[in-house]
Amino acid sequence: MKFAPRAVVSMLMLSGVVALAAVSVLAVSMVLLLAASMRGVWAVLAAIAVAGIVIAVGMRVPAARRRQNKPVEGVLITGDEQPLLWVEICIVAEGLHMWPPSELVLAPNATLIASENRTRLGLRPGVRRLQLGEVLLAGLTERQLRAAIAHELCRFWGPSSLARRIHRGRKIIGRVVELVGEDTRVGRVVGRYGRMYIAVADPVIRRQQLEADTRSANLVGNGSTLAALREVAVLRSGWDAFSDGYLAPAAAVQRRPADVFASFTEFIDHPTRRAHLAETVLAPSLVPASLYDSHPSLAERLSVVASLPEDNTHDRSGRAIDMLREPERVIDRVHEWMFQDRELLTGTWDEIAPEADRGAAREGARKLVRLGQEGGMGPLLCVMDLLDIIRYGLSEEMVRPLFGDGAPHEVERQAARRLITAFLTTAAIEAGTVNYVFSWAAPAQLVDSQGEVQDLSALVNAALADEGALGALELWLSAHKVGRDVKLGDDPGPQTTKEDVQAGSPIPGVSLTKDPAADLVESHQPVLVS
Repeated sequence: MKFAPRAVVSMLMLSGVVALAAVSVLAVSMVLLLAASMRGVWAVLAAIAVAGIVIAVGMRVPAARRRQNKPVEGVLITGDEQPLLWVEICIVAEGLHMWPPSELVLAPNATLIASENRTRLGLRPGVRRLQLGEVLLAGLTERQLRAAIAHELCRFWGPSSLARRIHRGRKIIGRVVELVGEDTRVGRVVGRYGRMYIAVADPVIRRQQLEADTRSANLVGNGSTLAALREVAVLRSGWDAFSDGYLAPAAAVQRRPADVFASFTEFIDHPTRRAHLAETVLAPSLVPASLYDSHPSLAERLSVVASLPEDNTHDRSGRAIDMLREPERVIDRVHEWMFQDRELLTGTWDEIAPEADRGAAREGARKLVRLGQEGGMGPLLCVMDLLDIIRYGLSEEMVRPLFGDGAPHEVERQAARRLITAFLTTAAIEAGTVNYVFSWAAPAQLVDSQGEVQDLSALVNAALADEGALGALELWLSAHKVGRDVKLGDDPGPQTTKEDVQAGSPIPGVSLTKDPAADLVESHQPVLVS
């Protein structure tokens, strides 16, 4: 099916949804009017139903207004404060023949998001906000930043088209499925309709996304656009790995570094780190993407831009962050906003990392104990029981409640590897034979009393893959004085305070409560972060 027919069919399907909603509202209204016109119990029931609807709408309207007026996620940057950066953004908007944003927000992450808080049911334009992550500003050149901004403006504020409306309809269907639940009767009906809609609309939406890259390349140049696509992907992946492997464990034990972004620069510039991240961003993900995620893959986007005619443009621009006036002061403001709601003790990574890694390992052990409790193994989990679980191939089944049915086998096995490694590491630390040390080579590096790196994760992974490799794991446990009768329970451990386990507001840009599948990007052993 060509793009034009697909667009027409998609709009007809969206119109059908709107028509169905209108008919449903009309039918309910007619029933209520008919009941109200009758006397006795029917009139009372109609009045109760109307009152319930009014109360429900009254409760929903404030929530909708709060969603519409989203708070600023970062530090507002005005044109008077940073004229060079604003001029750069205005140049991009003018080159794309659109209005520039009315607000610029510098956020403590690696995102670039254009948004518009429309008012009056979306009919009246609202605040056009561009959120720029400090990580991107510090990691891109001026020309690369221009290419990234051009793509984002084209996606969200480009000329009105059917593709944008179709994309918005896809998001709405996804939100409805999340609201009613995929396992409910209504959720299954909406889900089936959504899958049919996606089958028709997906090529239209993907083409609109790729056209944004093409317009960016036409404005900035092919080479700069290609470089921006790669570097943005590397920085985002690196920031996620840095947040999950360093910042989140540190925040869990109420600690933070003096300069987060300088720490990230050291992390990303560690030998072979960029090359490794560049490979991983092009590799297919173990975790399947959401059905309602329409973003083309990075490889597809790179291929489209690379196929454009050569324009012989070259990037001789400087660092994007050098456009800021007094960049240190601006970064300090971002730091203050990032930690404004959390009282964290500042320290060096040599102090923070070992404590944070021990806390993260203990939390992984506690999660495994709780899974054992759900499986009927009692309040304590023994090393011998855990070895038997590995021996009989039950580890994937043990962690399945984290994902539900239908999760890929490899995802379950890697989750089991991480939790089992955390459990055995905690037992070895309590035996006093190993401990964590800080290193940018890995989020958590385990060493023995002689300072030799211990790759316990590799031993666990080998045992999960082949029962014959279980003996090597048992030898390691014996050598590090971890008895088979050692038990761990669902307690915070001696180094975790009551406040550490209380739920709190996560640091912006750092996920302290992640989806179980996101645990796969963490590794508490000496391997490169992926």
